[in-house]
Order: sequence, then C-alpha cells, then structure tokens
Amino acid sequence: MVSLFEDARAIDSLRNSDFDAVSAYGEVIDNSIQAEAKNIHINFFKTDGNRGYEHIERILFGDDGTGMDRETLHQCLKIGWSSRFNNRKGIGRFGVGMTMAAIHECKRIEIYSKIVNGEWLRTYVDLDEISQGNMETIPEPTEVALPNEYKEMVGENQGTLVIWSKYDRQEKNARMLIEESEIWIGRTYRHFIWDDGVEVYLNGKLVPVIDPLYNRTEKTRFPGDPSSDLAEDISFNYPVSKFDAPSGAPEESEIVIRLSLLPEEFRPEMGAGGSRKAKERFIDENEGVSILRNRREVFYGHIPHWKSAWAGWAQWDDKDRWWGGEIHFDAVLDRAFTVKNIKRGANPVPELKKMIKREMIGTRHSFLKEVDRVWKEARVRKRTENQPVIQDGILERSTAHIKAETIASATPTDQHEIDRERDFNEEAEKFIEHKIKDESDQKKAAYKTLFASQPFTIMEKNWRGAEFFEASHLGGKSVLEYNMGHYFFEKVYGAIESLEEEDVDAAELVLDLKAMIDLLLIAFAKSEARFSPEMEMSSEQFIELFRTNWGQYLKSYLMTWEKEKERDELQI
Repeated sequence: MVSLFEDARAIDSLRNSDFDAVSAYGEVIDNSIQAEAKNIHINFFKTDGNRGYEHIERILFGDDGTGMDRETLHQCLKIGWSSRFNNRKGIGRFGVGMTMAAIHECKRIEIYSKIVNGEWLRTYVDLDEISQGNMETIPEPTEVALPNEYKEMVGENQGTLVIWSKYDRQEKNARMLIEESEIWIGRTYRHFIWDDGVEVYLNGKLVPVIDPLYNRTEKTRFPGDPSSDLAEDISFNYPVSKFDAPSGAPEESEIVIRLSLLPEEFRPEMGAGGSRKAKERFIDENEGVSILRNRREVFYGHIPHWKSAWAGWAQWDDKDRWWGGEIHFDAVLDRAFTVKNIKRGANPVPELKKMIKREMIGTRHSFLKEVDRVWKEARVRKRTENQPVIQDGILERSTAHIKAETIASATPTDQHEIDRERDFNEEAEKFIEHKIKDESDQKKAAYKTLFASQPFTIMEKNWRGAEFFEASHLGGKSVLEYNMGHYFFEKVYGAIESLEEEDVDAAELVLDLKAMIDLLLIAFAKSEARFSPEMEMSSEQFIELFRTNWGQYLKSYLMTWEKEKERDELQI
C-alpha cells in the first residue's frame, strides 16, 4: 500500500498557505462566533528580543460558546473535516480554516472544550512530534482540569480554549501584530459586535468597532462622532453558479451595495486626510470598499483589476477616502466573488465587477462633487482671510503675486498710452474710493503707496460677472483685479492646490493645466474674432467689450471641458 500523503512533508507544504497572521487569527474567531460565543478573548504572551523586538511565545483564544463534545473535539483538528462543510448559512464552509491557520503560524495547537453539563476535554496536535514519527493520529480527548490562569477567558459552564505555541512563523514585531489585529478585528466583525452582542477582548482590552461607512458610531472609539450620510441602497440579483452550489440553493442571490459620504466635519478642506482627527479614525487609509460575506468582511481595499472592468472610473484617488462603501453578498455567491477557502480576499469575476462598478459610479461621482463644493467654499474663505493687513504702516500681502510684480518692475518697457494724460494721484484716489471704499483710511493710504511703488499691482477680488479680470490704468501705474469667483481661477487654483493632496496624479494635473492655458488663449482668439473690420469704437469701449467676451468664452470652454471629463469618467 502507498499512502496518498507523506505526512510530515505534506504538512510542511500546507504551512505555506495564503494566510497572513491576522487572517489566521480570524479563523479561530469565526469558530467562536459560529459557536454562538458572546465573549471572545485573545491573549498574546511575548518575550523581549534585541532592540525592542517582541517575540510571540504563545497565543490563547478563549470563548463562552457552546463548546464541543468528545467526538467533535476529536475531529476538529483534522484538516478537511468540518461539522458545517459546504454550509453557506454561517461564516464557515470549507473545513480547512482553523487548523490550516494555526499551522501557518505555529507548530503546536492545543484545544480545551466544554459543553453544558460536560467536563473539560483536551486534545492537541504537535508538528514536531509528527515530523519525528511520534504522532500519527490525533489523540483521543481526555478529561482535564482547565488551568486556573485561563478560566477568565472562557465561559463558566461552557466554552473553548485554543492555545497556539511553538510560534515560529512570526513576520512582524508582536507589538505591531497586536495593533493590526485590533484594527482588523474591529472592522471585520463589526456587524456581529453591533447586531449580535459579540465582544472581543485583546489582551484584556475591549476591541472597538471600525465602520468603513462612518455611519454607525456605537461601540467605536468615538461614539460621539457625527454620522455619515447614507445613499439609498443599491441592490441587484446575480446568478448562483451551479458548479458547487449547495443543495437547495436559489438560481439568483441578491447583492447589496451601501455607500456613504463622510461627515463634512472630517473633510472641511483639501488636505484634511492628513489631520490628526482623520488618522485617529483611519480615514487616511479609507480608500476602496469593504466586501462582506454573510456579514463577515472578507476583503477591504481597492478591488483588484478595477481599471479593466469597463471604461469608466479608471482608478481610485485620495478623494475616495471621503466616502465609504460596503458590498454585501450571501455565501451562495462565493464562486462569483472568488472567495478563497481561507476567506481571505474576494475578487468579483469580471462580469460582476463591471456591474458593481456601473452601479457605484454615479453615486461616487456625486459624492466627489460634494467634496469639491465644500473645498471650494473653504478656499474662498481662506483667500478672504488672507487679504492684506496693515503691519507697522506697511501693507502686508500674500506672496502669491509678488514675484510676478517684481519681475514686471525690473523689465524695461515703453510708456502707457491709454492713460498717458492722466494724473496718478487723481486716478488712484478714484480707484480707491470706487474699489476699496470700505477699508480704513490707513489701509487706503497703504494701498496708494503700493500702487505708486510698482508698475503693476495684482489684487484678488470676487464679483459676479463674465470678466475673469479687470485692469485699471492709473496714470502710468496699473492694477489688475482677478475675479476669483470666475470659473477659470477656480479651476486653475483648484488644480494647483491639489498638489497638497497625497498620491496626486501629477501627469493628469499637468495635462489639465496645459488644457486650461490652451483654452485661455482660444477664448482670447474667439473674442478677438468677434470684432468686424468695419467696427468703430473708442479704445476704452473696445477693451471693456473684449475683456467681457474673453471671460464669457473662457467660462463656456472650461465648462464644456469639465462636462467632457465627467462624461469620460461616467461612461453612462
């Protein structure tokens, strides 16, 4: 007879599965939840190494669930065995989870379990004993007394205790693993914590919930936070694969997409993603969606190969952190979501991915427009707040335009003709009384001194009208007023200020700025072409009409450009 497996070598190969540490821990938590546990305890025992590196000595998982009888306990460490094999009603299915997870991380697994009115029973598996030929079968469970030091981790009348020791696959400092585990557990099991009353304790500390939708604040780190705005649920049916469908499975199953816009308080202006408030709530990492199988998260982040699934919305950017997304599906759709047997990861098949993308894109686009609106208002407020102030009798201004003014002052040019006969003092007084009449006398005087000191002065204003700038000529000196409310400045400054964002697409930004410069000059040429050779008017009339036409055409071109960008993205 030839055995199908060479036990020691086969197990060594099985240790190299797709688990990572936190998803391995999750398999034990899954079992506790399936056993109707309400309290789950995870304790790390560590030893210090060199330079502060903490080594994991062993990990204990305890719960107050229903426990296992003798037969179930004897079978539970057997790879491929499950009391719920191919059952899609819970969060288990495949029968390889907990043991595969354990041997991925360590060499010895001990399990104590007790049912109501039963005794504590214990069995174990030790990979060293298997490799040495000293263990060929899983030992029969034996009655034991549960060590006193572990009694607080399990129920008084029932429960299970799992001990992982001989921990030899540690890839990170234990301190970092504990931090990552707290985040992962709080997010992955949030619906069980909220709805089923499950509480998970990590080294004695209650794990808080993390909601990627930022909608439910109970049991989170910040229960007093405002709630996000939920969009109406999107739902559709998708065919259930006949390849491995369980008995009695429906022909189709519902998929629900839930999207939310984070509270405005968290996104008051561009760059808020790097704030302390955002980082404390993990908003800085909140790009992508959460995919949940029977309420248990199996994926979080950017869905793989998103760009190839239909033409619209080619990539995620940092603005996407300001909305949250959940995709809920029933386990009968495991094949459609390509769920692995370790429940780590989900990648919808291409056709489903395309459907999900098309369903989400409109809401995502409206969310980003709302984010842009709030940021635009913040920029306007900031520019207003940055208006010049008097400091020691001198007008202190933003440095935004000083460089250009200085270059203009240093460049030799011919004299103005349009205002050659005008007196600077008179024209400056008229301008001040007309354009900055509400300022203090001291500030008016400071402005006049500034105008006299250089050939061109640039001021930022905000008014209704087609002009994107006005030029006033004051007897040899000129003042340029930029209309910051015009579409041109909003788009140009918005593009430039986006450099403050993380992960900005610099190549796309450069193309946008080049397009805006092109449209600026195209609008100039269009305005110029409106005047017939026979037209007669004064220079002042011509300038005023030309400038109005230029601003109107520029706005029209930019709005068309923006609509084209939206259409290319939406592809609807």
